[in-house]
Amino acid sequence: MKGKRGHFWLDFVACFLIPAYTLLFAGSVQWFGTNFSVIAVTGPDHYRGFVYWGLLAGGYFFVVLNKLAFVLSGLWARVCVRLLAAGAALSLAYALAIPYLPQYFPKYAALHVVLAAGASVLLMLALLLIILLLRRRDPARWTMPMRSWWLIAAGCAVLFLIPRMVSTALEVFFTISAALLARRLWLLAEG
Repeated sequence: MKGKRGHFWLDFVACFLIPAYTLLFAGSVQWFGTNFSVIAVTGPDHYRGFVYWGLLAGGYFFVVLNKLAFVLSGLWARVCVRLLAAGAALSLAYALAIPYLPQYFPKYAALHVVLAAGASVLLMLALLLIILLLRRRDPARWTMPMRSWWLIAAGCAVLFLIPRMVSTALEVFFTISAALLARRLWLLAEG
């Protein structure tokens, strides 16, 4: 029963809650002309929504990556994934805490961008490390997750190059696809 309940919450958060909240926060703004950080500073309610989105997504990734670390063989692998997960969560937390106001605080705005990008990079590195380590055991089983990882990376590159900036479209795509990939990894590792 515990496994089924755990799968329900994993499915609910990854397949419904994160996509729904991400799309609601993105709203109907120009998806290639703005991004979450800009939306967040347009009002106190938007900033609160940005923080809630970050807590939801960051918390989900932190929990799932740490659960995935348990299935890895070797202490160094588990420690490395946990460090990457902690680094991603801390980077996101600091990015959430530093409002993006380049006209008033350009250095803090630059730090916000570095931290937000760093959180995404660390998350993708953790997912890649998990896939590579588990792929050594069973290459056939982990081929599709590896392809999915590359498709997410390529999709992000394309969505970055279209407007030549981090856009709402990129953030929506990355958040939802990375959440679904992390869910898929957990289901494959558990089964």
